[in-house]
This record gives sequence, C-alpha cells and structure tokens, in this order.
Amino acid sequence: MRRSVITLGILALFVFCSTSQLVAQGLIWSLPEDGTLVRYKGVYTQQTRRENSTDGDLTLTWDRILEIRSVGKEDADYKGTSVPCRWLEIKVETGTSPEGVLDAGPGGIRMYKLLVPEPEVRGTVDEPVSTKTKRSVFASHIPVVRGYRKLGDEPTQEMTTKLFQLYPIASLLRHYPTLTEGEKAETSVLAGEFSTTVFDGTIVTETNVYRSTNVGQILRSETMPFGVVSWEAKTVVEEKGSTDARSEFRETSVISEKLSAIAIE
Repeated sequence: MRRSVITLGILALFVFCSTSQLVAQGLIWSLPEDGTLVRYKGVYTQQTRRENSTDGDLTLTWDRILEIRSVGKEDADYKGTSVPCRWLEIKVETGTSPEGVLDAGPGGIRMYKLLVPEPEVRGTVDEPVSTKTKRSVFASHIPVVRGYRKLGDEPTQEMTTKLFQLYPIASLLRHYPTLTEGEKAETSVLAGEFSTTVFDGTIVTETNVYRSTNVGQILRSETMPFGVVSWEAKTVVEEKGSTDARSEFRETSVISEKLSAIAIE
C-alpha cells in the first residue's frame, strides 16, 4: 500500500514536465485593463508520511512565484460567433531562494499564453446553458480559443485542448462546485490594501484504493485585478488496500501552497 507514496510525491512535483494536460481556473474571476500584471509569491510544501521511518515524515519546501498578465485583445470565433477575447499569460516559478533570488532550475518554470473569450470570465463557476430556463452547469475550467505552453527548457508548444485548468500543475487551487462565503475584512498584502471576502471550497475524489481531498481558501476582492488577493490550498492523499474497509484509509502525503499578491503593474 505504501509503494505509491514516493510515486505520488514525484508526480506532484514534476507532472509539469511530462503531462500533456493543461491545467488554470480559480484565479481569474474578472478581467482588468489590458496590460495589467499581478504577481503572487509564497511557499509550496510537500510532506510524505513515513510511518516506519526513524527519521519521521519527509517535508520539502520551495518558494513559488505566480504571475498573471493581460497582454492583448482581439476578436475570435468562439462557438460559431465572433466574440471579444483576451490574451492572458500565466507564469509559474517554483524553486529555492538561497540568496534571496528565486532559482527555479531547468524544470521549475511553466508558462502559458491563452486566448480567453471575455464572456466566459463571469466571476462564477456556474456556466449558463439556457437563457430561457436560466439553467446552468458547473464549469471546472476556463475555455480557450487558442493557447501555447512552455514547460521548463522544452520548446513552446501549441495547446491541443480548448480547456485550461489550473490544478495541479500551476496551482493547487481548484474550481470548487460550492464556495462557502465567509467574513469580510480589510486585508493588507504587499500589493496594497483591499476589501476582501473569504471563500472556502472542498473537492473529494475517491476510488477503492485512493482518496484525495483538496481544500482551498480564497480572499477575493472586487478591486483586485483578476479578483484574488491571496489563497491557501492543500491536497491530502490517503491510500488503502483494495479489499480494506474505507475506515482503513491512511494519509500518505500532503501538498500545500500559500500565496499572496506582492505587486500590481
């Protein structure tokens, strides 16, 4: 049962080097003036449970910088209609800062350039499907008309999918089917002071041998470009034998991140 603990940890750290699935959402609730950049900084931590080790659990921590920038506008065909779209760039660096400067290494930088239909940035995870009945469905992604990615030292590649999700290769934050609204407050971060509202979300995925629980807390503000001032997110992985009862699930790894806005340009 414990054989996959290290495998899961390696996957969580290096999936951006090998996966073809493109994964941002959760951070883009509104579109600011074109040319705006928001830079977030924080820590990314992985804990691997080692019950039988005399050294205890293995904990590894990295610095992380995430940038979102609006880099242009154009009209493009989307669902058979020409609509206004926005080019967005997302850059994620994960590494160490031995002398105060982040060293992401050859595989620690991921960059995406996405042409996003502006009508799809609605500030909600509900996607309308009928104007007559006002029926909507949960949207776990942001649609894109075109997109490009660059992972580490690899050449830039055009995206083959028209869906872009943030989790897990750009952030641990997800699109949550239900967000619980919490207290309102005045929040001060390096990027400035904002009137914020707390939102909490949870997603649980389970099979007969594996359970993943992701929880996120988002501080949102109407005056913050793209909408998010800071966030904390965590994924807890549990495992058990295929014939064991659900009560036998045991925690094998915990991956977490905590970032806040440090600059607006």
